[in-house]
Amino acid sequence: MAPKRSYLFVPAVSEKIMGKALSSAADSVIFDLEDAVAINEKEIARERAKNYLLNYPAEKDVYIRINDFTTVYWRKDIECAVESGAKGIIVPKAESGSNMKVICQTVLELLERARRKGDLFEVLPLIETASGVHFAYEIANSHSLVPRLVFGSIDYSLDIDCELTDGGEELYFARSQIVNASRAAGIGSPVDAVYPDLSNEEGLYREALRARISGFKSKLSIHPKQLNAIHQIFTPDEKVLEEAREIVEAFEEAELKGSASISVRNKLVDYPVYKKAKGLLHYSGL
Repeated sequence: MAPKRSYLFVPAVSEKIMGKALSSAADSVIFDLEDAVAINEKEIARERAKNYLLNYPAEKDVYIRINDFTTVYWRKDIECAVESGAKGIIVPKAESGSNMKVICQTVLELLERARRKGDLFEVLPLIETASGVHFAYEIANSHSLVPRLVFGSIDYSLDIDCELTDGGEELYFARSQIVNASRAAGIGSPVDAVYPDLSNEEGLYREALRARISGFKSKLSIHPKQLNAIHQIFTPDEKVLEEAREIVEAFEEAELKGSASISVRNKLVDYPVYKKAKGLLHYSGL
């Protein structure tokens, strides 16, 4: 299966908009029941998202961003995701492992009631507060339904009262913490935050590149026009993949002969280099 590079947000406000998102180049789509939906529209949006997925089963993975754990909406939002056949849920304001365990247990109960297999459903915590960043490992390690974390930089910057800049220095700590927590918990690489300026493609490229270098393997999107840049950054270059193949093949051949330190393209290759190349090929579905 090809890796997911993009997650496109779309508000559950109309069938037309949801349909456009699903017909876009996005690797996966998120039907949003939280920030993009007014309070007096929550119930309507939930039913609209559910009915759409039941009437038009999606060919790509669809997630439901539920309302956060402190609201009265979250459980019904999960019911919507489970009963509609969604791939999983995005949990906003994820701030503790204990809350995530309650949410995941609720998911399991609803999956059992709907006779769906739990191992096919994903619960993605959205880390977007100081508490979420601080307890990122606890959240990442909270339940087997959590395959990766997601970063929400805009709400995070509001919470810690910092300014978002073009250079992104103010987010280095949070990104590194989320990547490190993911690795320590043994889950997949995290998803980077949205880039809010739709008119600045160059800025999107730079931010996506910073995220990739930091250890993220995919990115949230708020418009289909952002997908091309995101996919370019998070799709491994063919030359890089070819070098990785050479490294893996040469190292495995040398290992059979009792050597664990060789040279490929005039570069030293030992176990760490081999494992990195092997991981890149695995991520790329090769």
